[in-house]
Amino acid sequence: MIKRAILFGGKAIVSVMDTTSTVKEAIKIHGFSQPVAVAMGKALTVTAFMSAGFKGINNKLTLILDGDGEGGKMVLCGDFGAKVRGYIQNPKAFEGRQASVSDVVGKNGSLNVIKDFGLKEPYNGLSQIVNGNIDEDFAYYFTTSEQLPSAVALGVKMKDNECVKAGGIVVQPMPNCSEEEIFILQDIVSNFTDVATLLCEKSAQEIMDFYFGHFEISHLPDIYEEYQCSCSRHRIEEMLLTLGKKEALDIIETQGQIQVGCEFCNTKYAFTKEDIQRMFE
Repeated sequence: MIKRAILFGGKAIVSVMDTTSTVKEAIKIHGFSQPVAVAMGKALTVTAFMSAGFKGINNKLTLILDGDGEGGKMVLCGDFGAKVRGYIQNPKAFEGRQASVSDVVGKNGSLNVIKDFGLKEPYNGLSQIVNGNIDEDFAYYFTTSEQLPSAVALGVKMKDNECVKAGGIVVQPMPNCSEEEIFILQDIVSNFTDVATLLCEKSAQEIMDFYFGHFEISHLPDIYEEYQCSCSRHRIEEMLLTLGKKEALDIIETQGQIQVGCEFCNTKYAFTKEDIQRMFE
């Protein structure tokens, strides 16, 4: 669940997220090592946060974290309603070893944010990876690329390769927020050093009430994020049609069939010669 509220009569927005079920589903699909599960859990949480703000049903988001860590490139997507998915080049990085999020992501590289609002050209924001911890990387992105100074606290608590709790808290002051109000928010944010443990102790609603309920607060509708892939056999067929009939049949001739796998959900789609003939007819 993602709980959101407007503070100080519209001068700041706070989001409290419990993304445990989404992170568990991602681990089940991809079989992440424990260090990768923490890194991807954080990245999926911030993807859910960003796509939760979409107004249009066809709005889409792609995040690419391309660092020099052992995990390799991370690609995450979010759709309207905080439907998210993602993959990483090396899902088994640091298997059986201890490692930090920055070890998985890397401390050097780029963060690319692509937002498709159905306009002629998508929005493309680019910033550098600050330290590979994901929290600070996205706080820096929001500040430099979207001119929206933000406090980002993300956390994933693991035990025996199982996700116990995952989530995050994001606080964003608006341009009309006073220095005194910003100071108050900064003081509150200093409590969020271990978000996953905090979510074990309090629900998202209880965190919102305890830390922010005494301000002038206006609650926004809750959003129920989930791990959801958009692939389908029909979409793969459309992609194969762009190959042309001759090239598709040539692949069938050499390989016996065409097999296409989705990196986001690990689903495999197989096409025989008869399937190809039917598609082009």
